[in-house]
Amino acid sequence: MTTNLYTRQDPAYKKALLLIILSAIASYMLKHGPQPLVPLITAEFSLSPAQGSLVVAAEMLGMSTVLLLVIILADYLDRKWMPALGLLFASCLSFIISLSPSFPLIVGLRYVQGILLGTFPALMVTYINEEFSPKLAGSLIGIYLGSTAGGGLLGRFSTTLLSGYFSWRQSFFILALVCLVVAAAFCLWFPASRFQPTEKHLGSLHRTILPLLTNKSLLLLGWIGFTLMGTFAAIYTYITFVLIAAPYSLPKTILASIFLMQLCGSISSAVSGRLIDKWGSPVILRSSLLIMAAGSLITLGLPLSCKFIGLGVFIAGVFGSHVAATSWIGRLPGVNKAPATSLYMLFYYVGGSVLSVVGGLCYHAWDWTGVILLILVCVALSLAALFQLNRTWQKNTTAA
Repeated sequence: MTTNLYTRQDPAYKKALLLIILSAIASYMLKHGPQPLVPLITAEFSLSPAQGSLVVAAEMLGMSTVLLLVIILADYLDRKWMPALGLLFASCLSFIISLSPSFPLIVGLRYVQGILLGTFPALMVTYINEEFSPKLAGSLIGIYLGSTAGGGLLGRFSTTLLSGYFSWRQSFFILALVCLVVAAAFCLWFPASRFQPTEKHLGSLHRTILPLLTNKSLLLLGWIGFTLMGTFAAIYTYITFVLIAAPYSLPKTILASIFLMQLCGSISSAVSGRLIDKWGSPVILRSSLLIMAAGSLITLGLPLSCKFIGLGVFIAGVFGSHVAATSWIGRLPGVNKAPATSLYMLFYYVGGSVLSVVGGLCYHAWDWTGVILLILVCVALSLAALFQLNRTWQKNTTAA
């Protein structure tokens, strides 16, 4: 067990916080940076939009694969070195992707990259819960998730901007170089985890997995996570196809500005983390899901401003929902935080992998309207799951 939890007065606090922010940014630059390059990769290899989306889907599938292992082995994994080495080798792999001669090889390497990055989200949230005072954990999770939003923003913005001056391969190379520097700093200076598994934690596979799979509240949160990342991946992957085509025909240097909308996610994450402490996760989750629906509907407007404003509102809703759902997991009674968080993240990234491809099929069949219909259906199903989750939560709270 962890003792002497970090507070704001501890010397290691500021160093840990800075490296949590930087490493979250770097890992999500690697994760999301290639997304705006999908149209260019699609054109080079003469692919359909749905086929090109495999660049995004493969990485998320890789993350999902390793998260399944994290669920089983969470109590045996070092909270510092597993994410650190994953980030380091994922950065190196981007150099290889930039030189890859075939699309199947790129997809395969992105899958491996997803595996390397997969330990990061679950174990960093677990590290925060285990190493910091409970009074700080909620706000720090908000900061961490806000940093991942910032990383996604910087990754998408930088590769879009770079692709206006360089090839997509050179853009990959530059992205890898930046992230490699951050990974090296994380390995050198991030405080080591003080978590030590106890005999209670070292349970069998049977005792680790079954309580998670029979926990209705956790499964409902997992479904909500599935829809959050899935709709987020779909809207960001296919809005670039909309904006580079008529009537907008945006050049790459201007298209890059759309990814600044992800600042809304960073702000929303930080604000939601604080509001959850005041009003609770259920209220913030419901409100954020409704914001997602409103934002997606705004993007149906023809003016270019509707695309930008709607996307910003949608992203704020996604990250507000994600912070609320993630924080809720830490409050579930009778669950081991690390495997439970990993299971949620597994649903989250499987959703991104599945719905990014489904979004491509919807886009091919019904254009942008098809993507928005997919999002609205997912939000409606998440609200239904939240209704059931809230009933279960209130029943357990009353019983306690």
